[in-house]
Amino acid sequence: MKLFSRRYIRLLAPLLAGGAVLAAIACGTDTETVTIVQTVIVEKQVAGETVVQTVLVETEKVVTETVVETVIVETEVLIEGEKVVQTVIVERVVEATVVPAMTGGPQGDVIYSIRRVNSIYGVAYTGPYRGSAHQQTGGIEEYMFIMGADGNPMTPQLAESWSVDPAGTRVTITVKSGIPWHAPVGSENLDVTFGNMIAQDIVDWMNTGNSTTNPESTYPDAGDFAAVFLEAEAIDATTLEIGLVSPLFYGLPLSQFGILGAARGPQFVRAVDIMGLDWAQANATGSGPFRQGLCIPGDRCTANALDTHWRQVATIASITVLQVPEPQTRIAMLRNGQVDMSEMDFKLVPGLIAEGFQFLDTQPGNFVGQSILYPGNLWEENHARTGEALNPWDAPPYSKDFAWIGDPWQDTGNSVYTDTNNPPGMSDMEQARLVRLALGTAINRQQINDILLGGLGVLLYSEYMGPEYPGWDPTRDSGVWTFQGDRIAASGSQQSIPYVLADGDLTEASRLMTLAGYPEDTRRALFGDSLTLQKYPAEAGEVGLEIGDTINSTWTQLGINVSQLVEDYGGVISPRMRKREQFLPVLKNGDVNANVFPLDWPYPPVDSSISRPGWGVGFETPYLSTQHFSIRGSQDRAFREEEHMNTADYMIYWQLYNGVYQIPRGVVATDRIAGWANPSTHYGGATGAHAPEFLRLK
Repeated sequence: MKLFSRRYIRLLAPLLAGGAVLAAIACGTDTETVTIVQTVIVEKQVAGETVVQTVLVETEKVVTETVVETVIVETEVLIEGEKVVQTVIVERVVEATVVPAMTGGPQGDVIYSIRRVNSIYGVAYTGPYRGSAHQQTGGIEEYMFIMGADGNPMTPQLAESWSVDPAGTRVTITVKSGIPWHAPVGSENLDVTFGNMIAQDIVDWMNTGNSTTNPESTYPDAGDFAAVFLEAEAIDATTLEIGLVSPLFYGLPLSQFGILGAARGPQFVRAVDIMGLDWAQANATGSGPFRQGLCIPGDRCTANALDTHWRQVATIASITVLQVPEPQTRIAMLRNGQVDMSEMDFKLVPGLIAEGFQFLDTQPGNFVGQSILYPGNLWEENHARTGEALNPWDAPPYSKDFAWIGDPWQDTGNSVYTDTNNPPGMSDMEQARLVRLALGTAINRQQINDILLGGLGVLLYSEYMGPEYPGWDPTRDSGVWTFQGDRIAASGSQQSIPYVLADGDLTEASRLMTLAGYPEDTRRALFGDSLTLQKYPAEAGEVGLEIGDTINSTWTQLGINVSQLVEDYGGVISPRMRKREQFLPVLKNGDVNANVFPLDWPYPPVDSSISRPGWGVGFETPYLSTQHFSIRGSQDRAFREEEHMNTADYMIYWQLYNGVYQIPRGVVATDRIAGWANPSTHYGGATGAHAPEFLRLK
């Protein structure tokens, strides 16, 4: 095995510590004395005061198993005073797992490999759309409410109780007292005490994160907060009140289960005043049974268990997530015992089960799905909350006639382009609906499940409704709808759609394309020149990339020249969707993340203008806005359930989502892991792993 000189590794260390590892290309194993580069926290005296610094050190160590990875590292350098991103190909030694002695209290270190270790963000309003590294380890933050054993998604955790006034205008929340904030490992050397959680901490987290009270917020839940909450205010040390945008009685976007989309816990904003913004951004301060340890973006992050905790003391001493981008490298590390469990490309799971590894179903019965989203269908002229003019026809999706985007303003004089390719008597809205329906009908879901998912997945026809969902009825039809939300009689091309589509039916898909004005000739191929499917390893994981390839191949059989584009979601696609500038179809999911979405809930506000200026899926319809407010303001459960199903009918008819598949949530593990029963969540990734305090070793 090739080893590196001290000088080479010293030059490499800053890249590995500060860069983002984009891909692992090769690996090998051996037994050697190797130089290990580590980041450690040290103290030193500056002007007579003790300060803490993070430094890189190198030590020689004998390891029985090592992996050498060739990786592509992205780093920033200064060239003529300007920051420039450069990529270099380097090699690094990944140290074998070392299990400490099992003595006293929480014991046993668990090593968990994942595709990407994000940066830490400890201040909500500065966060990117993607999760923070401390959320990837889990255990550091807690939640106001969680899904309880009785099925109540508003079971109090940090909260003590909540109530809404009779008019539905204000909510009062009482928080538990005596719960301490736990700063990262090493912060105890600063001789700073953050004290206990108080109501003002929750108020600061909500108001700085909410895009209504803080328009500059980039918090992932900013739009979800804005759709529900006005400004929060502390009444005393344990009580806060919040004005509501509209009446809401059944739940709040303050639950880990993801009510109305939000699914994160409070962050300690007061740290900005105590420690400064830079420190607070880079350090996660939470109330959970773990606290943040060493975290290097693009490399690893550790959470260390507390010996005592108000709710749950973990049975393990720590959990470390390692960034290992390449699935084959993760598999090699499982085989060598270098990691105890791994996030895994789901298409590889059946083979690993046959090899003897276990698939830990971390949330049994809870499936995470993916659909084709069709952003750019902006059909609301005014903001559903504020009434401000949105002028959607000026948005980039309406700069030209995209076949999958319906333009309802062709006859109003607001349209930017003149539509010339619709069949006689057919509106652009109907033409685009037929195109989306054709593309969804062509997808061979059963083949995807059989070949890429090993038969372990569930077929999905719409993000809003599918097998295993509450209310699922495979014999139900959508009915026919106007885009404003009125049911109308079927006529011509406007026909009811069955809940179970004609799966993988290229003949029917071709018929629909022809009906939409794209016959099977050079014109259909010309239409395809502008169809690009965007994909990335969304919540369902890496298997989505290959499924995207399969879908593109199928669409090509319709005579469409389809291309694909893989871009960084958090830095590129997400901001476009937040600004409603995205117009390319995307393979991902919206906020109906799982089949456990309750039947009496309204569908998410992110599918309408309600969440502006926060994140949205990129399409907006007036009916979804109206239904959202109507359902969430009702105290009649039967009414909420009926209108929920009506909304599902509408979305199946308009095909703003082409449902594709769902997979169980879980991780691949060695036999060292005895089990990992996580509380059920609605929103989250394919691993379903978020509570390491419940992880058990054999």
